[in-house]
Amino acid sequence: MNITLNPEVEKLIDDEVKSGRYADPAEFLNKAVQHFVIARDLGQQFSPEEVDKLIAEGLEDLDANGGIDGEDFFRQMATHSDAVRQARR
Repeated sequence: MNITLNPEVEKLIDDEVKSGRYADPAEFLNKAVQHFVIARDLGQQFSPEEVDKLIAEGLEDLDANGGIDGEDFFRQMATHSDAVRQARR
């Protein structure tokens, strides 16, 4: 598959790879598509402003209350996602 990216998106991807968060552009794009599909499946499509607000709220909550183990979180998300899919059938 070949795709054409606008320069802004290409720079964003390059910056993410350079940061060390992703090994290469393909890894970033695969993760981005997975996250998009999960958000779409959960019916949560937010505006950029809403995303910024939710991130800020989450960071405030994390500072105030601590967090949970990442593996536990992803297990909870998978369980929730499965339940949402089952409810739609």
